[in-house]
Amino acid sequence: MKFTAKRTLLISLILASTSAVADTKKYGTSGSGEAGYSGSTGNTVEESISAAIKLKYLQKYYEINGLLEANNKTESHIKTQERYVGDIQSNFFFSNYQKAYSFAQGRWENDRFANIDLNSYYIAGLGYNLYKEKDLALSFEGGLGYQNMNYTPGSTTKDFDQKIGKFSTKFEYGFNPNVRFLQDLSEFYGERQANFESNSAIKVKLNGHLRLKIAYKYRYNTNPDAGKVKTDTQTLASIVYDF
Repeated sequence: MKFTAKRTLLISLILASTSAVADTKKYGTSGSGEAGYSGSTGNTVEESISAAIKLKYLQKYYEINGLLEANNKTESHIKTQERYVGDIQSNFFFSNYQKAYSFAQGRWENDRFANIDLNSYYIAGLGYNLYKEKDLALSFEGGLGYQNMNYTPGSTTKDFDQKIGKFSTKFEYGFNPNVRFLQDLSEFYGERQANFESNSAIKVKLNGHLRLKIAYKYRYNTNPDAGKVKTDTQTLASIVYDF
């Protein structure tokens, strides 16, 4: 799958997420939209824009989680970062207690400056919510799946497919009604390549549904395209609207 397929998959995710927003039943839809901007002028002209939308549609025996994320950066009017991520996951609870569940996940990434045209994952596995309370949440997931990596036309590295294992955990803690800490760790491991990602964030309530979010993202690729570094990091400040 190349660029056209990537667009089709992300557009499908947007349409599915939009239709979910219309449902406001007891369990229904929740989520957040966030946007961040930073800029500087003078000897160095720099501009950075980030945006994301997260949606969750919860019912008694299942839930659907969707994510769309975009990051762009320019330095001296030259683009230095352009990355897009789409992710959708369905969880099927083994009982209405909503502790243990099976899941099916699709994830798609495009990163021009890592020479990634489309990196896609398709995974099925099991998860467990150790804690799922108002101010404390902790869950674990493990699964098996398939990775398809397509590089941009300018890359000298061959595209590849591989079987992978997924291991992840999510943690959320509310210090008080106004301040929350969020942490998630995930690894997609295969013989040809393994990808590790950590997202740490503090969310502070501003007013009503608005939050200020300070986040640090860390990504590690054991076998990136030729000439590319293994580690990427980002520090982001954004305004979040929770609903």
